[in-house]
Amino acid sequence: MVSAASGAFTAQRAAETAGLRLLRADLMPVLVAILGNRFEDQRIIPYAEFVLMVADDLDELRATGVNAPRAAQEYVTDWVRDGYLVRRPTAAREETVEVSRSAAEAVRFVLGVEQPQSTVTSSRLSNVAGLLGELARDSDPNPERHLEALKAQREQLDDEISRAEAGEYVPLSDAAARERLAEIFRLASEVPGDFAQVADDLETLNRELREQIVSHDGARSGVLGEIFDGVDVIEGSEAGRTFGAFHELLLDPVLSDRFNTAVDAVLERGFTSEVPAPDAAFLRRFLVLLQRESAHVRQRLTDFSRSLRRFVETQEYREHKRLAEALSLADHAALAALKKVHPTTEIGRDLDLSSIAISSIGAWRLHNPADLRPEIDVIEHDTLELDLNVLRRMVRMTEIDFAELEANIADTVADQPGATVGDVLGRFPASQGLASVVGLLLLATQHGVRASGQETWRWASVSGASRTVSAPRYVFLTVPAEWSAHVATTRT
Repeated sequence: MVSAASGAFTAQRAAETAGLRLLRADLMPVLVAILGNRFEDQRIIPYAEFVLMVADDLDELRATGVNAPRAAQEYVTDWVRDGYLVRRPTAAREETVEVSRSAAEAVRFVLGVEQPQSTVTSSRLSNVAGLLGELARDSDPNPERHLEALKAQREQLDDEISRAEAGEYVPLSDAAARERLAEIFRLASEVPGDFAQVADDLETLNRELREQIVSHDGARSGVLGEIFDGVDVIEGSEAGRTFGAFHELLLDPVLSDRFNTAVDAVLERGFTSEVPAPDAAFLRRFLVLLQRESAHVRQRLTDFSRSLRRFVETQEYREHKRLAEALSLADHAALAALKKVHPTTEIGRDLDLSSIAISSIGAWRLHNPADLRPEIDVIEHDTLELDLNVLRRMVRMTEIDFAELEANIADTVADQPGATVGDVLGRFPASQGLASVVGLLLLATQHGVRASGQETWRWASVSGASRTVSAPRYVFLTVPAEWSAHVATTRT
């Protein structure tokens, strides 16, 4: 039993959470309205896009008489500072925002106040009893008792099949079906919000693992040793394994087919005629919503794993370890100094603290575009006539002239069927030096035939030096028809 003092301390800590601060906030109705509406269908929103959404919502609320005089950007900044929202960077160099776990629970609580649901229902008792029975059966270490439980379940199913075949099947009453559907909606509505808790747990795990690496004194032992051994400590953690199993089940195509079929069947029943359209739409897109949120958490888990491994492999943790040791030494030195020197004692040294420059609006200078105007007039040059020969020479300085090489090959094969690369070089010197030789090799591998033996290729470099190389023997038996067309074009 929890003592009164323990309960008081627990309540005091809870009062400092973002969720309870949200409930005490002056703009609590505005917060609940905006956060509950914008994060209903998606858990993560780009920061800039969310600011625009808040601006639209504030305009609508002001039209109803709500006093919200500040700009949307200011409110969003305060909400991030107060912990209602979590602002995160992404790999795409943009920022996203999401509701914190505590604030999401507070918003869900407020929105559910006017929609009380009875917790004493037969469907809830059936769920608890069913889950408890499955747990007792599946965790039983005695194989004989486990077999007896399976046989009892099979007998119950056989009995239901027999009654259905005899026409004695009685469907669930509309009242009981509506009660069970309400319980399904309640459970389904809580699942998307749990992703925020999973993401927070993974982030906490990542931070704790880094702290263990930095604070550990041994070499390559514990978490550090596991990472060096190639173990993914985040994936292998309890939170990582639990989420991984959930993610794999969520992507199971059999589960998706069964779920969608069941949703279609239920929404065709008569007892669902009074189900609000938003609830029906939520049920239809429920799996898609879970898959999208699960993908976000999965990406974050992967990012944490890669970041932690990079933190170790790049030896970055050593810098953090040295910084932690320096801070610890400074703490010990400060504690030792406190025994001899009072904190307000003058020691004859000044320490400049980091700060930002503060100035009034009157000190600001307006931007004048005229300051950027050039002091001298822009000189306009006459446009020269395009010289194709000059342009071709410029291109040949940076690119292989394949058109010339194709024409050389076609010309050589026309006079000498079965010509090799060496034959082409002997008849047409490499005008671009090594670049021409590389181009001939590429064309030979694509359009030539590899023959046995080697041959010597000779050419002159751009500087005029003679070069030779022993290369594979390639034979050109035929060439594409368009290469012959290059002959006339290249020779002109």
